[in-house]
Amino acid sequence: MLSIRDERVRALAEDLMEKRNVPTITAAIRLALENEVARANAEMSLQERVDALRRKALSKAVRPPGQPLTKEERDDLWGG
Repeated sequence: MLSIRDERVRALAEDLMEKRNVPTITAAIRLALENEVARANAEMSLQERVDALRRKALSKAVRPPGQPLTKEERDDLWGG
């Protein structure tokens, strides 16, 4: 048995019950919770988002042709 004391929660559940044509408030709440859990499971983790951004940035990076810089050339660029 589900007891809803918060009027806003009850109103939201009743609204969903009508819009989704489910028979009870409990069914509406179950539907909302199942959808929210599915949405949370589908979200990318922070590490996955960082990896995707990194791949995108690296794909746009301009890489000069030729040999890599020597230590002396790097030092010159950094004012060393």
